[in-house]
Amino acid sequence: MASHNSIGSSSRSRSKQTSSSQVVCYHNEIAPLRTVRYDGPTKGKRFFGCSYWPEQRTCGFFMWADEVDDVRDLQHLVMEKETRICELEYEMDMMKDKVKRLKAKKEKLVEEVEEMGIATTETMFELKENNTDKRLMLTLVFSWAFFTLVLLMK
Repeated sequence: MASHNSIGSSSRSRSKQTSSSQVVCYHNEIAPLRTVRYDGPTKGKRFFGCSYWPEQRTCGFFMWADEVDDVRDLQHLVMEKETRICELEYEMDMMKDKVKRLKAKKEKLVEEVEEMGIATTETMFELKENNTDKRLMLTLVFSWAFFTLVLLMK
């Protein structure tokens, strides 16, 4: 049975369980529960082994019966972690979509700001032209007034 003990330590994490009472070997077949019958420290201890054991096409699966609960607990933890990973991947995809939408919105706003800048520049040129027109008008009015005064003084 010593060979089973060494196999069990390396194959423990690769077993599958189909329900709370069934352990499945690497052939995806139910591994029967057996009892050690050889004399030694493990005599009477229960274990799961490949369903084809002792034939030659055994997959080498071995697990002590008292380790099954530990494996189930670990499988449950793995499942919880995989679920959390899926949730985080979904959140990451949602964040990526949100970033894309925000980038598109930013580009649109940048374009609008550029258009506003052009419109503002055009408006400033118009105001400067209006100011120039007003100055010319004032200059013309003052020159007529000055001319009128000069004519009246003569």
